[in-house]
Amino acid sequence: MRQRSGLAGATTALLIAGLLPVLLATPATAAQTIGYPTFSGPTIPAPPGTAGVGTTMQSIYDAESGGTDFWMDRLLARPGNDPAGTWLMTRGRGAYLYTHDPAVIGFGGQAAYWDTISGQNAYAITISPGTFTEQVSQRWQAPSHWKGVYTSGSVRVAVTKFITHQNVAVTTLTVSNAGSSSTTLQLRATSPYATTVSGSELTGSRAVKNNLTTIRPRLSGDGFTVANGALTRSVTLAAGQSVTTKVQLGFITDEIPESLTEYATYRDLAPDTAFATHVRAYNRWWAENLPYIDVPEPAIKKNIYYRWWLMRFNHLDVDIPGQDFQFPISVEGALGYNNAIVLTQPMHIDDLKYLRNPVYSYGPWLSVGQVSKGGKFTDNPGDPENWSNSYT
Repeated sequence: MRQRSGLAGATTALLIAGLLPVLLATPATAAQTIGYPTFSGPTIPAPPGTAGVGTTMQSIYDAESGGTDFWMDRLLARPGNDPAGTWLMTRGRGAYLYTHDPAVIGFGGQAAYWDTISGQNAYAITISPGTFTEQVSQRWQAPSHWKGVYTSGSVRVAVTKFITHQNVAVTTLTVSNAGSSSTTLQLRATSPYATTVSGSELTGSRAVKNNLTTIRPRLSGDGFTVANGALTRSVTLAAGQSVTTKVQLGFITDEIPESLTEYATYRDLAPDTAFATHVRAYNRWWAENLPYIDVPEPAIKKNIYYRWWLMRFNHLDVDIPGQDFQFPISVEGALGYNNAIVLTQPMHIDDLKYLRNPVYSYGPWLSVGQVSKGGKFTDNPGDPENWSNSYT
């Protein structure tokens, strides 16, 4: 017993001796104080409306539903020469700009339908005489639309452009004469995708990338007539006078009959009504689908909603017959890889499952099963140049 007691005492002493340096050591500190992040940029707008369980996003929309200025647009707006670049945020279910050239009045850059078509403008609008230059400091872009101002001498052109859900690219123009005498201007709209005369419109037919489908574009303008492969309109403005008009290009496909219906609708609407109709419909989608998420830091809250916009922008819903993009699907980077890559589809579905309409998460799941054909998981064959991997 004494030997055991002695052994126990010795062991305890050793343990205490070993612990003392630990207990008496100086507490560890970081090499540098990390602190909290600081955020810069425009003031982050507070949402209107009142909070309620399951109704906050609808309340936010309802508070502004009679106008054209919406919280989600203000929250994610990019004013002036934004460091995020000139990418165009507005898009349709299939049509968008793969690259955007804001120096062009209209839809300059690389027109895309599911992917870039041929590296050309969707359409361009020129005004003569004069050389019109964008005033970049007056640019304002939101998820639903883009606004800019172009000037040449005493003539000012205020431009608003947007792409509707059913793939109609609309440009409204308010042309103003700030000079002291009248001026006559020639407006001319051209598209490489619509060159055939059909009444007061220009039409065309073009296979999209990888021949997945055929678009049948239609180009028209308010008060424009067809001449020499272009839409033209002459405008005479007295001193101080303005005129508002618009041009629209429909990316029409057989498999989306709504694209033709919506093109005809927007073609016949007045410019201001066309804009109001679109911007209200676009922002209504947030109210109908998003859960409201609130955090104490406004900048982090903005980032959360920016992620929702990314999920919406990178969503393709083109109903193309066959074994590629026949279902609504989430793609990995509409401006990059631009394919439904199976490796990341579970992450997309994990985000999309929070949307109230189940089609957004169900579509990618269904598409993966369709292209994999009961075997190993396979990337969507619609864009074989990007990844085209299989996974077991």
